[in-house]
Order: sequence, then C-alpha cells, then structure tokens
Amino acid sequence: MSGRRVANAWLGDLLAEAGWSGAELARAVNALGTLHGLALRYDRTAVAHWLSGTRPRRPVPELIAAALTERCGRLVTVAEAGLGADSQGPGVRPGPGAPAAADGGEGLLRLALQARADVDPHSRPPLLRSPYQPAPVPDPVWAQDPGEGRRGEAAAGARTGTRTGTGTGMPELAARRHLAAHAEQLRALAGSFSGLYLTHGGVHTRAALAAWLAQDAGAFAARRTDGPGSAARGRGVPGRGVPGPGCGAADVWRGYAQLAHLLAEMTADSGYHGLAQEYHGIALGLARQADDRRMYAITLRAMSAHAGRLGQPAHAVRLARTAVETAPADGEPGTLAFLLVQRAAAHAHAGQRAAAAADLAAADRLHGLHAAQPPDGPFDSYARADLDFARARTHLALGEFPAAADALERSLRGRAAGQHRATALTHAALAETLLRLGHLTRACEHWRAFLTAAPAVQSRAVREALGRLLRDLTPYRRTREAVPIVAMARALAERLP
Repeated sequence: MSGRRVANAWLGDLLAEAGWSGAELARAVNALGTLHGLALRYDRTAVAHWLSGTRPRRPVPELIAAALTERCGRLVTVAEAGLGADSQGPGVRPGPGAPAAADGGEGLLRLALQARADVDPHSRPPLLRSPYQPAPVPDPVWAQDPGEGRRGEAAAGARTGTRTGTGTGMPELAARRHLAAHAEQLRALAGSFSGLYLTHGGVHTRAALAAWLAQDAGAFAARRTDGPGSAARGRGVPGRGVPGPGCGAADVWRGYAQLAHLLAEMTADSGYHGLAQEYHGIALGLARQADDRRMYAITLRAMSAHAGRLGQPAHAVRLARTAVETAPADGEPGTLAFLLVQRAAAHAHAGQRAAAAADLAAADRLHGLHAAQPPDGPFDSYARADLDFARARTHLALGEFPAAADALERSLRGRAAGQHRATALTHAALAETLLRLGHLTRACEHWRAFLTAAPAVQSRAVREALGRLLRDLTPYRRTREAVPIVAMARALAERLP
C-alpha cells in the first residue's frame, strides 16, 4: 500500500470559507498558542504542509480548529478540518465542555473519573496538555421544568404536615437525613476551597480538591444512599441506586456542581485550559440535574470569561448571552448583575460598544438592588469589588483607560483582607492602566503592592502579570522609580514555579 499523504481538501475548503491565506491562518494559530503558553512560529510554509496532508502534533490541530471557529462564526471540529487521528473528514463529535448528561449519577461518575485521572501521575500529563476547543453552546431554554412541580409538592406537604412520595418509614427518613448532612458537607467544602483559591490561587489548591472529588463523588454515585424505600427507587437514577432531586438530593447535586465549578476555575487559573473546559461541562450537567438555573447560568458565565481570555471573543459573547437568557427572570439582582457585567466585557472584546455600555449600566443598576447580606457560601453574593473589577475589564477592552483606572481603584478599596490573588491581580491591572495613561510613578506604586501580595499566590494569572510587568518596564528600567521594582520582580520571577 502506498504511504503517500493525501491532500487535506477539508482544510482548504475551510480556509476558503474563512477568507484566509495560509499566512493568516498561521498568525492566528501562533496568537492562540501564546494564550496557551506555547511559543509557536508557524508560517505559510507550515500551512502548505498541512494542506498537503501533514498532521501537526497536538495541541496544534485543536488550535487550528479554534482559530477557524472564531473566524467562521460556527463550530469547526478537528475532524472537520481533516486533522484528527483516523479523520474521515467533516463530522460532528461531542466537543469538550459539553454538559454532563442530565442523569446526576452519570454526571458524578464523570466527575469522579475525570478527577481520578487528574490526580494519577501517569494519566495527568496528557490531561494538562489538552487545549481549549470551542464547543456548541447549550440551549438556553430547558425543555421542561420538573422542579416547579416538585417544589409545589414539597410546599404542599410542608403545609399539611405530610411527606410526598409513597415511602414514609424510617429508612426513607434516614436517607433524607443522610442527604441533608452530605449537602451540608459539600457547602462547607465549597466555602473552604473558595477561600483558599481567593487567598492563594488555584495551582496547589486544585490538586487537593481533585483528590477529594476522585474519592467522594465516585463513592456517592456508586452506593445506594436512599435506603430501600420504593419511592426512592422509583425516582432515583435507573440502575444506579442514586436518588434524584425528587428524593431530596437536589442540594447534593448542587453541591457537587459548585465544587466542579470551583475545580474548573482553579484549573483554568493553573493554565490547564482543556481540562478546565471539561470540568466546566461537568458542572453544567450537575447544575441541570439539581434543577438549578442560577448555578447553570453562573457556570456559563465562567465559561464565557474563560473563552474571552483565550482569544475567542465571538464564542464568549454566545456563552454570555446564553447565561443571561438561562437565568431565572425573577432572579436575585446580584446574580443578574454578575451575568450582565460579563456579557458587557464579552461585547466589548467583540467590538460591540453600544451593547457593552447598555449591559454595564444595567449591571450597575441591578447591583444597587442587591441585598448586602452575609453570604452562606461562595455562590450566594456578589461583592461590589468584583463588579468593579469586571467593569474595568470592559472599559479596558473599549480603550476607556481613565474609566478603567477609576473602576480598579474602587475595586481595591472594596477588597476584603486576605484575598491575595484578587488583590494582586487588581494592583497589576491598575499599574498597567496607569502606565498607559503616562503615570509612571503611580504605576510603580501599584506594581510594588502587586509584588508584595504575589509571593502568597500560586497562579498562572499572577505569573503572567509578572511577565507583563518586566516587559512593560523595560523601557524605564533605568529610571529612579522603576529600578527597585524591576529588581524585586526579577527576584520573584526566580522563585515562582
């Protein structure tokens, strides 16, 4: 059999659809590689090789598909580009970031298996190298809302002093108490891990959370937790023995959805973008199983921010719009403000100035109605400091640097003590903005504050901010204000992992 390569006509058709030359595709792939921490140097010659049938090593095929997805305004898979192993040309395959099945037991098993592979030294390396790939955006409208009926039944039962379902004996009562206790444990863990992430970043914290989920999520999905009651068997996950929301497990699914969401955010903060995308998809599926539109929308919002950071502005807009459309129309104002300010940032990065301004105004107005109450957990309130930081990202994308600096200063004033990661990144963003405005002395003051907070944080975002500091201060490295800052930055760079 001949070993000659077969020309990749599918990639050629996609280049024609995109209206790109080979050099333009190469530049787009190089730019995405930079966002993934890869120093790629492709040119039109490399693209000519791809068109002739050569397949680059991973993660380059995924970056090619991502670049074409953004350019064509639709999902382009690696297979459709003719770059997958055993590729047979165009075809639709499940993409990363897709939500886990609505079956909560399957979602938990997927979470457990993913976390188990994540903590295994042998299977972890390819997971950490997996690239981000734009995936289909989930439907914003749920086909049915079974939770409304269950909530109505529960409310009626509370008023009459009866329990819904057929099982009313001690086994069912014990199962419900077990579920309530487990849900409380998950809430406490979410609070603890969120606090660690805000304080010290995601690099080391995520490993601890993944290890816990690898053991607990799988054990919970595999064992019968609802007792032998017939009602539980009727409403649980078929063949799993895991109770569904009708058996009082909605809070458990919600708790696992929150932990999967946190693990996704920590993983993205560590620079492992393909793996983070998988955890985001699992969190979506568990939020759906919990019948929790709010948590579902919050996860879509995080996915939008992740896509935007990785050079996918059109995909970020689609995700942000779906998040707003999915959220309960009568939802808590703080949640709606949280979703709208991300949609504003996504619109700004996509060059949609009017839409971004409208979303910012709406987010500010809604946050003014947000009840300032002590939160029960990390997903229960939205701090003004976080809103101001997100507002600054929108202003920066629009080139409105004075407004961005003002928002960042307000964010710093509202930061809670001990939030080293958020504080460090806010000081860095403000320093970069002030330098753009020509205020070198003030910029160096905030860079000094950044360098003071940064040693306590293990975060890819902080590491990248340090790299930008050294780059931006290179023209000023001999000025009186910058000399000590550059020395501090170089010393820190030698110590960070």
